[in-house]
Amino acid sequence: MLSQFFNPRNYPIVVAIEFGITFSACAYAYAQDDREVINITSWPKQSIQYPKTPTLNLYKKDDPENKLLAWGWRAKKEALRPLARRFTLYRYKLHLDENQQSSPLDVDISVLEAISHYLDAFHEYVVGEIMRGFAKNFQRDHFRYCLTVPAMWSDRGKNVMRQAAVKANLIKDTDHPDRLMLISDSEAAALYCERKCDQFNPGNGDRYMICNVGDEIVELTVFEIAVTTAGRRLSEVTKGHSASCGSVSLDRHMRRLLEEKFGHHAPNFPANIIPNIVDTFANVIKPQFDGIEDQFLLLPPSRCFEDLEDPEAVGISDGYMVLTAAELEENVFEPFIKDMLSLIQEQLTESKDCGAIFLVGDFGSSKYLYSRVKAQFSSQVGLISIPPCPELAVVRGAVYAGLNPRVATSRIARRCYGISSDQPFEKGKDPLAKRKFELNRVWCIDRFSPYVKRGQKVNVDECISREFSFTKYSEAPKDYRIALYATDTDNEPPRYTTDAGVFKLAEIPIPYPHLPSSRLGSLVKVKVNMNFGLNEIKAEAVVGDKVYSAIIRFDAVNVY
Repeated sequence: MLSQFFNPRNYPIVVAIEFGITFSACAYAYAQDDREVINITSWPKQSIQYPKTPTLNLYKKDDPENKLLAWGWRAKKEALRPLARRFTLYRYKLHLDENQQSSPLDVDISVLEAISHYLDAFHEYVVGEIMRGFAKNFQRDHFRYCLTVPAMWSDRGKNVMRQAAVKANLIKDTDHPDRLMLISDSEAAALYCERKCDQFNPGNGDRYMICNVGDEIVELTVFEIAVTTAGRRLSEVTKGHSASCGSVSLDRHMRRLLEEKFGHHAPNFPANIIPNIVDTFANVIKPQFDGIEDQFLLLPPSRCFEDLEDPEAVGISDGYMVLTAAELEENVFEPFIKDMLSLIQEQLTESKDCGAIFLVGDFGSSKYLYSRVKAQFSSQVGLISIPPCPELAVVRGAVYAGLNPRVATSRIARRCYGISSDQPFEKGKDPLAKRKFELNRVWCIDRFSPYVKRGQKVNVDECISREFSFTKYSEAPKDYRIALYATDTDNEPPRYTTDAGVFKLAEIPIPYPHLPSSRLGSLVKVKVNMNFGLNEIKAEAVVGDKVYSAIIRFDAVNVY
C-alpha cells in the first residue's frame, strides 16, 4: 500500500504489554504526562500479591472450537479441580524462540492461536481497567501499544506477535504499523533503569549492562548513553546474550533436593504434594533467600508426612521443613548463580568500560543474586544495583519507549541480511548452473545481495537502499516478489542464497504500478529501502514516482 503518515497525537494513551513465558504484565500512561506510569496490579481471581498474571490458557477437552474457558489466575485455579475435563496450555511462548527445542503443542491449537486467545482476553480486561480510570473519556481507537519481545527472537517470532495482536483485536490490519511497536525486553529495562535509578546519572559515552533474569530466560545486553540536545539517547554496544537458565531452574533443583530428602517415600506421595511444596518455595523462599539464614518451609496438610520413619531426620517439625542456608546454597542456588556470573563476565569482556550492572526481571530482586554479583564484580564495575520494582522494569520501560520511540538510536544486527538478485555473470567465478541469458546479457542467478552484516551497528533511522531491475512481461503484471534471506554467519556475507547456512526468511511483494512509458520486455527499476535498526524489519519500495510500504511476508516461508 502507499506509504501513510503516522500521527502519534491520534493515540494519546500508550499501553505496554509484557507477554511473558510464565507471567504477563501491563502498564499505561497518558502521552501528555510521561511522569505517571500506571501498572495494572489487580487481576481476576488473583491468589497472591503480585503485579502480574499467569500466562495460562484453559480449554475444554474435545471442544472442536477450542474456545478459551479461562486465562491467568482463574485458569490456574480451575486447572486444579479434580477430574475436570479440561487442559491447560502454558510456556507456549517458548515455541517462538528458534533456539529452543520445544516439542509441538499436544493439542490442535497453533501457537499463533494460543497467543491471540490469551491476548484477546488479557486485553479486554486491561481496557476495562484503564477506561475506569483517567482514560474513561477516551475510546479504544485512542490507544497505541508497545509489546515487549526477547532480544534474541528471530524476525519470524516477532512477526507472529504482530499477527497475534491483530487477531486479538489490539489493532486492525488496516492500522498504520506504528500503532503497534515492538521493543526488546532488555531495551525496555534499560530505559526504565536510566530513568528510575537515583544512584545512576550517566554522562555521554557511559555504558551499563542490563541483566534481565526471568523465570525461563536470562538476557544480558550492554548499552551506551549519548547526551544530545534532544536529551539522552540509547544505543546497543553488544548484540547481547540469551540463555535458557532462568530462575525456574531453581525450582527444578529444589524438587530434586526434596526427592532426595524424602527418598523412597516420594513416589508414593499424592501427585500434588511436591509441586505444592516447590510452589511455596518459589513464592516465599526463593525471592528473599540471602545465603545466611536457614529457611522454614510450610508444608501442605497431608497424612503422607506421618508415614515417614523419622520426620526430624529430613527437617520436619510442627508442619514445617527446615532447610539450612548451606544446603540451599549448595544444592539449589549455586548451580544457577555460577551460570549467571559466567554470562555477566562474557559481556564485560566483550564490552569494555561498563560502569553499572542492573538486575531486573522476576528474579532481579533476589538478595542472594545481588550479593554474589556484587562480590564478584564490584572491583570491575562501579555500580551494581537493583532498581525499584525490578519485576516491572520491562513493562514500565516499554511505556517509556512508546512515549518516545526514538530514544534508542542504534541496535546491533543479530543476523546477516540480504536479498536474492540476478547480477552480471563472472566467468571462472560463478558456476555454469547459475548462468542465465536475458536481454542480450549473461546473468548469475541466486546472488546474495547483502544489506547488513551480523554484529553491525545499525542506526534506527538508517535506511539502506538497493536498486534492482525486473523485466516487464505483461501489461497487467502481478506483484514482483523479492525474497529476503538471512544467515547467522559472523564471516563475510555469502555469495549465493543457496550457500550452506543461508535460509529464506520472508517475501516482500512489490506492487507493480501502471507505467505506460515502459515497453514489454523492458527493464523496470525498483529501489528497495530497508530499515534493520528497529526491532522489526521495515521495508518500502520506490517504483517510478510512487513510494509503497512493503509488507514483509514471513508467513510465506514458515507458519507457527
